[in-house]
Amino acid sequence: MKKFINVLLVLSLNLFAATQYPSSESCNECHENIYLEHTSSMHHKSSIFKDEVHAKVKNAVNKDKYSCALCHMPATKDLRAVMRGEEKPNPKKHRQTDGVSCFYCHQINNVYHSKKYNINFSSYKGEKKPTVFGNLLKPYESNEHESSSNEIFKNSEICMGCHSHKQNAKEFEVCNTKDQYDGRSDCIGCHMPKSPGTIEKKNNGMRDQYASHEFLGVHSLKMVKKAVKLELKYKDTKLELTITNKMGHSIITHPMRLKFAKTTIIRNQKIIWSNFKKSPIEDKEATFIIVFKDDKGNVTLPNKAVGYKINQNLKAVTSKVVTYDVPKLQKGDEIKTQWVSYIVNPKISKKLNITTKDIIKPYIGVEESIYIYD
Repeated sequence: MKKFINVLLVLSLNLFAATQYPSSESCNECHENIYLEHTSSMHHKSSIFKDEVHAKVKNAVNKDKYSCALCHMPATKDLRAVMRGEEKPNPKKHRQTDGVSCFYCHQINNVYHSKKYNINFSSYKGEKKPTVFGNLLKPYESNEHESSSNEIFKNSEICMGCHSHKQNAKEFEVCNTKDQYDGRSDCIGCHMPKSPGTIEKKNNGMRDQYASHEFLGVHSLKMVKKAVKLELKYKDTKLELTITNKMGHSIITHPMRLKFAKTTIIRNQKIIWSNFKKSPIEDKEATFIIVFKDDKGNVTLPNKAVGYKINQNLKAVTSKVVTYDVPKLQKGDEIKTQWVSYIVNPKISKKLNITTKDIIKPYIGVEESIYIYD
């Protein structure tokens, strides 16, 4: 009975809040630059209405229920009903189309850690002038909201509300960054780098700098180029490739990603050797990929996974050396290696018929070459 009453209480609070819940667009009135950045981010595009990959994975897993709404459109009114399939997602409701909205993130006051996944706790109860949280030491006063500093924004714990870990119904953990997170982790510092401050449209507030709200990641070529360092060494017929993960977490954190080093030897503008012919997985040591298996050992989507079919990864700030036997090189030959990242493994894109160009294209990161002069 107590559990039932608590559920009713939460639902009644959501009902009350629904009439006043601020949209991301409303933040544009004062925070124009930040709002513009946010509209380009994957937080803004996280719902099934704006993310083709997420929508097609959701429909492939379960067309009726939407358990992923907890993190992909968390501001949804009657969230439990949508997650259970009792209510269908509605493209006319900004609390859903806004995805992970500006207001949603900034009203989180605590993160509850559990075995299956974490849950964000909201301070918002439908106030006319709500409190928004951040990590500014001296938040500016506003006519629209109260402002307050919160430790979970300073130490990046706020990110762990959604990006920590996720267990499927079979109690198998399909993603995990929590094992690499501690109080010193700086998710915000890396994914929200500082930009020069700007005058706000109200109150004439001036900041020396502010955190970017694009939430840069594998969708950003700038971030892809910063993620990995490649080094080449050649002697006689031995080639050494050193791959260093410069990031504060494993190379693969999202199970749909594919990342690899493509290495070739070029002579007279023709490739005479490559570390793989058709698929990068031919060179497992230089390929980073996660493939799940079901209880019969077959390749499967995360929702039915009980283990790994392939789990090739590289931990944070770690290096590995891959050695190749290559042909005897001649003067004028070039050894070239480049880092390639796919937001979605091309095999999965083909299976789900993903067509969004920015998702299916390869992102080329750092490149290194050795030229043979004698």
